[in-house]
Amino acid sequence: MAEYIVKENALRNFFQALTEGGQRTLLAPAKVGDKLQMVECEADKITLDFANTHQSPKSAFFPQTQKLMAFHKDTSKSDPFVYKPLGLDNMKPTVLFGIRPCDAKGLVVADKVFQNNRFTDPYWKTAYESSIKIGLACTAPGPNCFCTGVGGSPFSETGLDALAYVKDGGLAIKAITADAEEFLKGLSGVEAAEVAGEMAELKKAVEAKMPGPIDMAKVASGEILDIFNQPHWKDTADRCLNCGTCTFVCPTCHCFDIQDEQNEKGGVRMRNWDTCMSWIYTVHGTGHNPRPTKTERMRQRFMHKLKYIPMKQDGDCGCIGCGRCVTLCPVNIDIREVAKQMNG
Repeated sequence: MAEYIVKENALRNFFQALTEGGQRTLLAPAKVGDKLQMVECEADKITLDFANTHQSPKSAFFPQTQKLMAFHKDTSKSDPFVYKPLGLDNMKPTVLFGIRPCDAKGLVVADKVFQNNRFTDPYWKTAYESSIKIGLACTAPGPNCFCTGVGGSPFSETGLDALAYVKDGGLAIKAITADAEEFLKGLSGVEAAEVAGEMAELKKAVEAKMPGPIDMAKVASGEILDIFNQPHWKDTADRCLNCGTCTFVCPTCHCFDIQDEQNEKGGVRMRNWDTCMSWIYTVHGTGHNPRPTKTERMRQRFMHKLKYIPMKQDGDCGCIGCGRCVTLCPVNIDIREVAKQMNG
C-alpha cells in the first residue's frame, strides 16, 4: 500500500481536506474544557500531542443517546400506529482521525457485537462501514497503557484504514486499505514518501518498553463455573462502588437501554448507554434481579471482558489495554490484577 508524508506547514490544509468540502464529518482529538476528546472540530484545534482521549471514540458509531424511531397514531388506518426510522437516511460519512490503535481494536470487538451471524444493527453498520479510520500510533504510551498485554500494539493496524505517526511536526502515513489509499492520494498537502521502514523501527522500539503479555491461558481453558465461583470476587467487590465509570469509558462496553418518550399523540424511541454495574440494568418487571449484589454485577463485567467475549470472538480479548478504567476507577481496581486472580 502507498505511503505518504504531510509536512507541518501543510497540516491545516490536510485536515480541512479530510472533510471533502463538508461531504464528510471529521472527528479528531481536541481539547473540550480540561479534557481531550475525539470531537468534530476546526483544523486549528486538532492536537497531535496526547496520550489518549478521555473517552473512547465508540460514540462516533454508538452515540451515548440516539433516536432510533418516531411513532404516532393515524386513526384513519386499520393499524393506527405509524413507525418511522430516524437518522439512517441522513448519516454523513465520518473520517476518524487520530484514533489510537487500541481504540481501533476496540471498535473491531464492538463491530462483532453489532454485526454478527445472528443480527445486524443498521445504525452501527451505516456509520461504521462508511467511515475512514486514520490511526495515530503511540510513540509515548501512558503509564497505564497495556495494549501489548492483551495482544495489541501501539502501532497495530487492526481496524484501521491508515496508520500515521508524528514526524518532524507533520505526519507520516501508511495506507492499509485500498479505500484509504484512494482517499488520501488526492488530498491537499499529501506527498508520496517511504515511511514503512521507519515505522517498523519505531514500533519495535516502543513495544520493547511496553508490558509483556498477560497470562490468560487458564482463563481461556478453564470451566466457566470454576472461574465464576473463585473466592476473590467478593474481596474486589467490597471496594467497588458500582459507579459505572469503567463501563462508560471502555471502548468495548456496549450495554444499552431502550426508552420510549411519548405522549398521547406519539413519541420517539431512544437508545441510551447503560451499565451492567447498575442494579436496575438487570431487574425484571416482576422485581426479581438475577444480579442483586455488587459482587455479581462486578463479576459479570470482568467475566464478559476476559472470558465470554474471547469465547465468542475466536480468543480476542474484550479488553484492549487502553488503561482508562485503571486510571479513572475511584477505588483503584485494576483489571490486570483481576485477570491474574482469574488465571489462578
